[in-house]
Amino acid sequence: MPNFRIKSLADENRIEELVALNAGIHNESPSFFKKLFNDNPENSRPDFHRFILEDEKIVAGTSLLRHRLRWYSSEIQSGEIGLVGTLEEYRGKGYSAALMNSCLETLRNEGIPLCFLWGIPNYYQRFHFHYAYPNHSTAYVSIPKSCTTDWEPSGTIRPADKADLAAIKRLYESYNMGLIGSEIRSEAMWKYYFDLSSGRSDAKWWMTDDPAGCYAFVAGEKSAVWEIAATSMTSLRNIVTGLFANYPGIECLDFYHHPDMPVGQWLYRNGAMLRSPEDIWKGTWGGMVRLMNPAGLMELMSETLSERLQNSRFYNFKGELPIESEVGSALISIDDGKVAVHESSSDKGLYIPASALTPIMTGYRGFARFRGELKDIPDATAELLSVLFQRDTVFMYAMLYSEEAFCD
Repeated sequence: MPNFRIKSLADENRIEELVALNAGIHNESPSFFKKLFNDNPENSRPDFHRFILEDEKIVAGTSLLRHRLRWYSSEIQSGEIGLVGTLEEYRGKGYSAALMNSCLETLRNEGIPLCFLWGIPNYYQRFHFHYAYPNHSTAYVSIPKSCTTDWEPSGTIRPADKADLAAIKRLYESYNMGLIGSEIRSEAMWKYYFDLSSGRSDAKWWMTDDPAGCYAFVAGEKSAVWEIAATSMTSLRNIVTGLFANYPGIECLDFYHHPDMPVGQWLYRNGAMLRSPEDIWKGTWGGMVRLMNPAGLMELMSETLSERLQNSRFYNFKGELPIESEVGSALISIDDGKVAVHESSSDKGLYIPASALTPIMTGYRGFARFRGELKDIPDATAELLSVLFQRDTVFMYAMLYSEEAFCD
């Protein structure tokens, strides 16, 4: 392997070359890269974007971004590794692996407990990334216009503008409070979303006439609903009937919305079709997670874990559960239903491989889903772990990931 050094745009401002590299490898439009990274108010730092030079040209690159996400009852800083790739004629030299390890080392040094990416099969597992987030760009629910003919709306909708930003932000935060992995957006990020969609004929924000009721972001030739937050079935009916009225050529509305959330459930009960299950599609891309600090993340879950114990037959349990994996260890201490988590240096704990521990901790899969694979764990302990780690509503989504919504 030739000698090489990992550089960033802070070392050499070669943004156009990096954009061209990603356009060629990932078939992404230049505007997608620039709007997602270069122009993004939260991820425009030059040192977030790394590359390797050979023959005086960029032959491999990646980006390491930062996010604030909801993690059960807490907030966390998360990393995202994106657009990993090497030109075909330079592959097999370890460039992408070197870039990946560089990003993971940075996250460790910064104390960031979790990293995610959208990954292809059979590559990222070697870095202990495992599928644990549902697909971020799937139309989960569709409702035909015919299902709404008997609906009697109690209000109208109108296009939203920047004056509505505070109300939309409150709706978003309230509606997504219980959604593990949901993005916590800054004021600058909200403004950026509005700026990107302003002036476009195929992207628009809508609100019910009651600002406390519902908003929706609709984009694309098929007028898909990319984001929505509703406070009641009444407000949802108002906005759905309003959208059909304002898009008269549309006979069916697609919702890029988690089916376990209230809007998905309300729509399904009123005739909507479930177009896609919540499962990850691993055929091409899927949401993968790398636990950087399992003990730290479990500690952030301790309030939720305590509530689960107190509502089970283990409400007065007292004891310790040492857990170990390839990505770290943790000691779960329980006293009368109260959970505390500490770092553990023991190598005699309950071994749960990262491939199982990752979806268990995100809530994408509960512990019970892996009982057949973890046969060495005693039944009583497995029952306790099934109470602690249950399937939950997990979904990582940011509108910027959609080229259709925001890119020319």
